[in-house]
Amino acid sequence: MEPPMLKYTRITKLPKNFFNRDSISACLFHDKLFAFATHSGILHLTTPNFSPIRTFKCHRSSILSIQSDGEYFATASIDGTVVIGSITDQSDIIAFDFKRPVHAVVLDQSYKSTKIFISGGMAGEVIVSQRNWMGSRVDTRVDKDHGAIVGIYILDDILFWMNDNGITFYSISTKMKLLNVAFSKDSSVRPDLYWPRVHFPEVNTIIVCWGVYVWAFKVSLNTSVEKQKHLGSILTTAASSLRGIPDKKIKLEAHFKLDCLIAGIASFKDDQLLLLGLNPSPSKMEPPQLKVIDMLTGEEIHNDEVVSNNFQNLTLKDYHLGKYIGSNTPEYYLISSNDAILVKELSLKDRYTWFMDNGHYFKAWEISKFVLNEVDRLKTGLKCIEQLINDNNWTEAGNIMNLIFSSIEWNAIDDPAFKDFSIDGWQNMIGRFLETNHVDIVAPFLPQDPKLKPEIYDKVLKYYLENNNYEKFSHYLQSWPIDFYSSVEFEELLEEKCQYKEELDRKFCEFLCYLYLEEKKYMLAVNHLIKLKDPKALDILIRQNILATFMDRLLEIVLLPFNGNISEIENLSLEEVKITFSKSVQLLIQNRNSIQTNKLLHLFTPKLEPILFLYLEQLSSVEPILVAPHETKLVELYSKYEPSKLLEFLKRNTGYDIERAIEVCESKGVHYQELIYLWGKIGETKKALSLIIDKLNDPSLAISFVIDSNDSDLWEFLVSYSLDKPNFIKSLLEHRDEYGEKSLEVMKKVPAETEIDDDMKQILRNITKDNWLSLRVNKGVLKIIDDETKEVAHEFLKIRRLGKLFDKGN
Repeated sequence: MEPPMLKYTRITKLPKNFFNRDSISACLFHDKLFAFATHSGILHLTTPNFSPIRTFKCHRSSILSIQSDGEYFATASIDGTVVIGSITDQSDIIAFDFKRPVHAVVLDQSYKSTKIFISGGMAGEVIVSQRNWMGSRVDTRVDKDHGAIVGIYILDDILFWMNDNGITFYSISTKMKLLNVAFSKDSSVRPDLYWPRVHFPEVNTIIVCWGVYVWAFKVSLNTSVEKQKHLGSILTTAASSLRGIPDKKIKLEAHFKLDCLIAGIASFKDDQLLLLGLNPSPSKMEPPQLKVIDMLTGEEIHNDEVVSNNFQNLTLKDYHLGKYIGSNTPEYYLISSNDAILVKELSLKDRYTWFMDNGHYFKAWEISKFVLNEVDRLKTGLKCIEQLINDNNWTEAGNIMNLIFSSIEWNAIDDPAFKDFSIDGWQNMIGRFLETNHVDIVAPFLPQDPKLKPEIYDKVLKYYLENNNYEKFSHYLQSWPIDFYSSVEFEELLEEKCQYKEELDRKFCEFLCYLYLEEKKYMLAVNHLIKLKDPKALDILIRQNILATFMDRLLEIVLLPFNGNISEIENLSLEEVKITFSKSVQLLIQNRNSIQTNKLLHLFTPKLEPILFLYLEQLSSVEPILVAPHETKLVELYSKYEPSKLLEFLKRNTGYDIERAIEVCESKGVHYQELIYLWGKIGETKKALSLIIDKLNDPSLAISFVIDSNDSDLWEFLVSYSLDKPNFIKSLLEHRDEYGEKSLEVMKKVPAETEIDDDMKQILRNITKDNWLSLRVNKGVLKIIDDETKEVAHEFLKIRRLGKLFDKGN
């Protein structure tokens, strides 16, 4: 249920005789003044707050029209006169007699200087009047002979009036009619019987209501029209001979028919109109209706029946509707002959009060943000929650409670008293839920900011623990910060449950581990994590470096990442072992100085040797001195798990037992390179060479091995051992020393029955060619040496044949 759209207040500030002995015939609501006229010709001027300006009699009979520009007012009466006067200067007033009833009057926008006004009535003429320099009235008629004038209005320099011809728009500056809209011919309503009501919701919009019809016009105003082109131009004879081109347009935007006679119109909001309507053909007179309609379609949005005084005896002309926009919300005035009612749209405070008075506390709370202080708004919210609880609507109460308290900007609260009041209110409401076991409703809404008293969080956790709802217990245990509830109390409770409820032991251990870890009680946590076979224990042991406390459970700890049977580990690939036990090995390396390697050798049975291998391998790169006593074991492990790295290990290290290493390599039957290295290392070069020839069948390696050994006997052994192997003979022949002696030696020993293939033939050709070339070169060198020797010898003999010179003194 929603509050009414409008509220009504009877106006008591008008003269009492208006409603007791006289009745209101016309009224005006201007930004600067209000005016009320009566059927006896009295005019009452007030400020917009109804403070009297003055009251006086200005006509002999009913005043039918009032208009003002803010400085002057103009009234038209059934007595045939128009009275124009200053609002503030009582002496500045004048009356004009038109001899016949005048229904409407408007002032020129610059009346103070031009003294021009327009009027019309029963004479059926639209008359523009002005006082000349002698004070006489000069009239110009811009329309006539179309029936009585029932309304005249002006907007900028557009003049428009209503008569039997309909609605006519006239340009003052160009003296041309812009548009004429005829009154509907099929109407059962006479245009002269029900006078029109006009409203200007915007500066370029005109709403005309007449009988049961509504027209909405859009005006294209010309802001560049010269100021002198006012009503005076209509009266200028010379100017009247010139016809300008209309510089503005009047466009009919909407036209619709209503189901009531329209007694007044005013703009409302969002393209809506407030309309005062009467039943067009009642069997008996009914109270007027105040309707809100869509300005473009006429669709009714809201309807109130307004009971005014003496409504049974009133007709359409007895009602008026005006609008005034002050500093606050717009005010609407429903005036009848015998009553005056102020109409306002309900303010937020009014709506709040209505909701509260009618028990709609949540809607009251929703809008209270804009009308109440923080404390009163929260009190409204608490009242809403209380109402829902009393109605046993706990689910909705929980949702609303969460909404209300979550809307408070806790970090922005400057008033400690308000913060305490808010938290107390929240805690008390939550307590109502907990006391009645509506925990499921309220638990999701327990806040983390602000923090409530621990008892509240404790009650929720205990409720779920005692009711075996371990999923929610775990959820809230981990969702709330640990200092929100009594963690030590729950640790004791869970430890006790771990001892007596074996079937739930794992669950309780998990809860305990969470609490211990949150409180940094790592040793207690690790103890339970090992029991749970939870690999998280490894992370904690690595991070906190507390393995020394759990040495008696070392194997359990190492095996935490593996869920299968221990016997399955040796079936894993080395890569799988590396991935699975990476943290275990990391932990062992981290604690290498506190764990004796011998203990690990004993601890890791053959089925666990892949882990031992990874540990020793990493340890050898981190701290080789600790691995030195166990290099022989590493030879075995390399051979078993990573044979591709065995040779490198053998070459890099010297602390292993060579005999055992040879034994390991021989047992595998594949470690030929390793055996060659080991036999070479202990001087068993012929064994090594035989392995190269027989197993590897690698002539190049065999020759390199012999050359590196620098052993002539080994060369003889290679040649003799290889004579039955053609590929070796080829390589030996291709490998020639400086003088070709080794090739000659090989050729001499090649058995006569050895088959010479094409490759061998080519090798022998190359050797023969090289030997021939060497011989040629050697002969040439020998001749050069012989010639030089002869020359030297001849020189020597020549010197010998010469005599010798002796010094007598010596």
